[in-house]
Order: sequence, then C-alpha cells, then structure tokens
Amino acid sequence: MKDPIINALENALMQLNELPELKKDLGKRPLSNPVKILAIGKSAFPMAKVCVNILTKRKINYSGYLLTKYGNVSEIIPNLIVKKAGHPIPDKNTIKHSREILSWLEGLPENDELIILISGGGSSLFEVPVDGFTLEDLIHFNKNLLQSGLSIKEINYERAKKSKVKAGKALDHIKAKIIYCYALSDVPNNEPEIIASGCFFPANSPKIDKNHYQAKLKKGKQELYYSIIGDNFSLRYQLAKALTSPVEVQTRYFTENAENVANSLTKFAFSANKKGIYIFGGEASVQVTGKGKGGRCTHLALLMAKKIAGKKHITFYALAGDGNDNLENVSGACVNQNTASQLQEKGIDISSALKNCDSYTALKAIDAIIPSWSYPLNLNDIYILQIY
Repeated sequence: MKDPIINALENALMQLNELPELKKDLGKRPLSNPVKILAIGKSAFPMAKVCVNILTKRKINYSGYLLTKYGNVSEIIPNLIVKKAGHPIPDKNTIKHSREILSWLEGLPENDELIILISGGGSSLFEVPVDGFTLEDLIHFNKNLLQSGLSIKEINYERAKKSKVKAGKALDHIKAKIIYCYALSDVPNNEPEIIASGCFFPANSPKIDKNHYQAKLKKGKQELYYSIIGDNFSLRYQLAKALTSPVEVQTRYFTENAENVANSLTKFAFSANKKGIYIFGGEASVQVTGKGKGGRCTHLALLMAKKIAGKKHITFYALAGDGNDNLENVSGACVNQNTASQLQEKGIDISSALKNCDSYTALKAIDAIIPSWSYPLNLNDIYILQIY
C-alpha cells in the first residue's frame, strides 16, 4: 500500500501541474496574434504545455523555444523548438542552445509580443559566459559553487558575475516592446532576481509585492509584466488540502545548512504539544565533504534519523518538489525514531555516512528512499513532520 502522505503529495503536485494561476492570468491578457514563447527551466515542459493550450483555445498562433534538462520532455509540442542541456552542471549544449536562443531573441521585431515561462534550473540550462570564460571554466565554477554549502541566493549572485544573460542582461538582447514573464519560484521570498538567476528581470528593480506576486516594470521602451504563478507555499497548502489527518502549514522557509535545519526541526518536534502533520519547506544547504551518493533531502533525512533516534513517535519526510534529489529516480527519504537502530543492525554508522555525504547508500539499505513521481514541479523542497 502506498504511503498516504506520498500519495497526498502526488495528488497536490498533479493539481499544481495544471498551473491554475497561469491559466487565470494568461487567459485574460490582451495578446497580439501571433505571439512568441520562450520556456526555460526544469518545469519548462508543463508550463509550455499549459500556455499552448490556452493560446490554442484563444485561437492565437505561436512559435518559439523550449529549453529544459535531459529527460524532462514527454511529448512534442507543436511549433516549439525543443532543446535540452545539462543540469545541475552546464554542458556544451548549454552554451550552444543558449546562444541560438539569444540570437533568436535578438531577431524578434519590436512589435512582437513575447511570453517567457521561467522556472528553477534555468541558471544551469540558460547560460552564455563572459568572454574568456571557457566551458571547462564554467563546469568547474558551477561544481565548486554547488559543493560549497552556499545558499541558492549566494550561488546565483556569483553565477551572474560570469554571465552575459543573468541579472537581467538577457533583456538587453530583446527588442520586443511587450513581454509577459511567468515564473515558478524555487527560492525564498520569491525574489525574481534569484529565480533562474534573474535572466529576464531587470537588475535593481523594485521588489515584487509578496501579497500579489505581480509587477509591471519598464526598461527603456519595454513593458515587462512579471508574475509569480507558484511557489513553495503553493505546494504546502495544496498538500495540506490533500491530507485527511490534522495538518498545520508552517510559515518558516529553511535556507540554512542541513545541520541547523535538522536542529530546528528536531526542537520543533520535541516541543510539539499535539499530534498531527506539520509541513515546512525550503532548501537546506550541504557542503560536500565526501565522495558518497546523496542529495540535500536524503542528507537532511539522515541527520534527522540521528537526532530523533529512540525518542517520541516521529516520522520525517524530506522531499524534492521536482522529484529529483540529485540522483535519478530519487525524490528524498522518510525516516522515523527507529531508523537509527535499523541502520545499526545493518552495520551502517550514521556519522560516517554523513561525513562521506553517503546518505543515499545508507537509507537505500533499509528501504527508506522515496522514488520520483509522475508530476514533478520545481517548487523547492518539502519537509514533513508527522507526530503521533
């Protein structure tokens, strides 16, 4: 029998995969005919699919590009040129396809209207490095950043320094006067300059109103309508709706290193005075210190297994919203107060596994790994505490 919490999460993702906020906003926009589409990121395919369905119903012609990671496109979308590249580390196709897309953008006339669909992962997928910065430099640079333990905000600020397209610089290549940009946020506070490194958000622009998730910006002759159509809290609340047990959505968004996140979650679990399900989210950072196999979520789950060992009845889930915790077919893991003793029986030392960043191998040995799901959507990680 499938875990009811995982089943509820898949149902929540299935609902969000329909992108109701995109349907609502794009369905009422006074668009020209035809329009151009550019979809970039790990969620580019579902975003483009919904967008195209809306345009088709409105009898608006379209053409454009879709750039995503390998394996993320399940069917052909008519009139969109599909390109795939490396994630989380850029590869030769990253630069090749990004230059092709940049050239296409430069060729769009002023009277064209452009719909941009952006999601997390765009930082790796869409990149044209500064002159003199080679592909080998780019790969080495990104590997070091991802293993550094820096937050996604800090990483993307560093990436922008070596890029011709990040921090709003991609807009310099667009002559189209009207741009509609729709973003799925995988970053804290929904900062557009951090989502996919802010390629299509003008640098030094005012913050987007967090209550409305929309902004109208001007850059020279350009009018940019920027909308955030989903975030980590969208997933939290949709998951809460899908659960039948008593549930509380917490407001905290974790961005600290995994050890500190585990300490905070453990303190919360031990002090909770009522049974139920508590939903958190964010992106714990992990400084890679070994050569084992694992991801942010499995690492955090293993830390939690150590901290809640033998205590009150607690189950903890750490899950990547896009169903990809750094490894193929791994979304994260589920642990409880008995996990540490189960690992000990297998002869696995938790401290050694954590030091070697080998959380996947340890948790796989006791069947604590949660596989990927059918409706991946990049809205960052979900952390669930079940106290019973």
